[in-house]
Amino acid sequence: MNSSAKQVSCIILAGGEGRRVHGQDKGLVLFNDRPLIAHAIAAVNKQCDDIVISANRNIESYQQYADTVISDTSDSYRGPLAGIAACLPYCRHEHILVIACDMPALPAMLVERLAADADVYPVCIASVDDHHQLAMIIHHSLLPSIRQSLDNEQLKLITWVRSLPYTTVSFDDMPAAFANLNRL
Repeated sequence: MNSSAKQVSCIILAGGEGRRVHGQDKGLVLFNDRPLIAHAIAAVNKQCDDIVISANRNIESYQQYADTVISDTSDSYRGPLAGIAACLPYCRHEHILVIACDMPALPAMLVERLAADADVYPVCIASVDDHHQLAMIIHHSLLPSIRQSLDNEQLKLITWVRSLPYTTVSFDDMPAAFANLNRL
């Protein structure tokens, strides 16, 4: 484990309605004979020493992949911001990598590249071909900002990101690393 791994938590967003996968729990959908969540864990386990999974069903199944599995407490699906808000209090470090569970090929230097400006910007988000990816490092202190967005029914993650000082980190040199498997 590299030294930065001891200073970064990770939230893996595995909740959601699974509309594009016919209602299945996306994190448990098999890819190359393993659930997508297993691929996500493998991609970040050498980069982060604290992993928290956000899941809104099949909690017991996810507990075999991480000690901390948190369910969004709302009665209705409110998107990734709600999952992040529910998980942030359980993260041990100030910098938190947030990723979606459906990107099985994330690069081994994801945290290193995203964290380069993490002391300057509260959000450092990956992009490929000028499109933001659901892979970013955020600061733990952003929890009140996320809660305010949720209270205002502003549920779009990218709208929240754009409301803050943030930087974009280009991964144009490795677009395949961010291919997400959000359809069967």
